[in-house]
Parts: sequence; C-alpha cells; structure tokens
Amino acid sequence: MFRLARSWRGFPYCAVWLPLLVYSSPHLSVYFRNYYTEYQVVKECAARAKLPPEDAASARAALEKIEAYYLHRDSTINKADVRAQAIKNKTAAFKMLDQTDKVDPREFCLGSLHDLLGESRRIVPAM
Repeated sequence: MFRLARSWRGFPYCAVWLPLLVYSSPHLSVYFRNYYTEYQVVKECAARAKLPPEDAASARAALEKIEAYYLHRDSTINKADVRAQAIKNKTAAFKMLDQTDKVDPREFCLGSLHDLLGESRRIVPAM
C-alpha cells in the first residue's frame, strides 16, 4: 500500500504526511466555541422566556462537563477568546432569528439545548 521512499532511507511516505495531516485538522477550540455558543443561545432563550430556568441550569451543567473535557484535551484553549466569539455568534444568530418569522424561536432554543445535552452525554463516559 505504501511505497518506501528511496531518498528517505526506507521511511514510508506516511511517516512524512501523517504529521502534516494532524496539523491541518480543526483545532479543538472551534468545537468548544460552538458548544459555548449553544450555551449562550440557551441562556438568552431563558432570558427571553422561551425556555424555563431549569433548562438554563441543565445547560450550564452540561457546558461545565464539556469545558472540562475540552480543556483537558487541549490546555492551550483561550477561554476568554472562545467566550467573546461565542457571544458574537449568539448575537448574530438572534439577529437573524428576529428578522425572520420562518423559524420558531422555541424550536431554535430547544435545538441548542439538545445539542449541549447530547454532547455532554457523549463525552462524559470517555473521560
């Protein structure tokens, strides 16, 4: 399957390309930012009375588990930058939501809540 490179003294090509593929994969902070955005959406929904406060509390608990997982995997994640980007994303999402009547705000809020809870359930056993 892999040919040996003659000029690399027998190292397979994958030994050269594999590290490059690792560096081209998305950074974990992108995924963490997306979940932090989901939390910001749920928090805003609770403030707008689209979700009960209990849902906001369960979202906070889920985010704490997600945050611990991602920060354990990559300690270089800058939480302040992630929060700032998440707030910008949340603001843009609600701006679009307010401009259209095609999306039910409660469904939008529930979708964010379910994404957070689902990720929390997915990662906790892996820790």
